[in-house]
Amino acid sequence: MSGKIITAENLLKDIFEAEASLRWFEQKYSLLSETFYRMYQRGQLRDEDPDEIQEYMEWSGWYEIHQDRCQRYEQAIEQRLRELTTPASLFDLHISQLHIPVS
Repeated sequence: MSGKIITAENLLKDIFEAEASLRWFEQKYSLLSETFYRMYQRGQLRDEDPDEIQEYMEWSGWYEIHQDRCQRYEQAIEQRLRELTTPASLFDLHISQLHIPVS
């Protein structure tokens, strides 16, 4: 995958989609995603019901996507800030065309 890229615009779309999915699960279970993911990683959730297991996998997947895309976004912003030589306006920070390598 080292030759592939993602634009910052697509990165933000992924972040917003993941956030919407995370909010849905959080509202359904009255549990923040960070708390769920910690419990999931520690094996503290029962794994007897296939429907529950499917939801765990989906929720954890959205959480991981969100974490990854937010990290990539922060890296892109930091890269853009390093390129600027004077104080920036919000328009100067616009990174929609920035191409971010996919690891």
